[in-house]
Order: sequence, then C-alpha cells, then structure tokens
Amino acid sequence: MKSFIFLPLLVLTGFIPGKSSSFINPTGTYRLKGVVKNNKVTGHSGELRVRLLDENTVALCFYINAGYPGYQSGSVLDTLSYEENKVEYRPVKDTGCSVYFYFDLRKVNLLQVMSDPRSGCGFDPGAFAPLVFPKVSSEIPIIQNLERKGN
Repeated sequence: MKSFIFLPLLVLTGFIPGKSSSFINPTGTYRLKGVVKNNKVTGHSGELRVRLLDENTVALCFYINAGYPGYQSGSVLDTLSYEENKVEYRPVKDTGCSVYFYFDLRKVNLLQVMSDPRSGCGFDPGAFAPLVFPKVSSEIPIIQNLERKGN
C-alpha cells in the first residue's frame, strides 16, 4: 500500500525508472593521454570531439591508438543518435559490433560490445579497450577526420 503513495510523487518529480534523470550536453573535446616511457607512448591515447546538433543527434569524430609496441589505431567520423546521454556507433561493414559512448558531465565512458570475437568494430585488433576519456573543453569543437592524428 505504501508503494502506491510514492508512485505519484515519483511521476510528479519526473523520475521514471530506467530513464536518465537529466540531459547532458555532450558538446566538447575529450582526451586520453598515454604514458611516455623511453620516448615511446605506452597505453591507450585518443581524442573524441562531439557537437550536439539537436537534442537527439550528435556529430562526432573519434581517434584511438593502443600505443607501443604496435600502435594499433582506429577512427570514426559520423552523425549519430543521442538518447539518454548515450551514443551507439555501429560500423556499416561490421554489424556484429557496437561502440557505446556514455556521457557524464566531466567524462565519457567507452565500451565495445561484440557478438563475434574476431570483430574489431572497424579498428585495428587491439586498438580498442573499455576506457574513460576526461572532458578537456566544453567549447564547440571542429568535427573532422582524425584518422591521421597519430601519424
């Protein structure tokens, strides 16, 4: 019986289970820096630039590099749906894979989900890992191909 009393309160406050409570504008630049050891970048590094086009659409460019020894890399340039502070990227040529970008006020969490373990989501094998990119700027970034950023 008590739960029926709280239900109208939850509805009035806008809380809906399973739905995000507040909209986050993801516009900005996010960077991850690898560690430099003996003049070699070890660990993952990369950059993500996002521009909110409307409340449900973003343009983004993304580059990631695994660092020494192989420097495996990958990049994305696309316009995607933005819902519940999340973007899902599904490469056209690799339908067994998705990359999720989960936005927070000061960072973005990246996660790759694959139905085929050989799938790379369009990235070199070993280039991608679950990572957190800190937000370094909230200014509107230039959306451009970052593929050559690491070269």
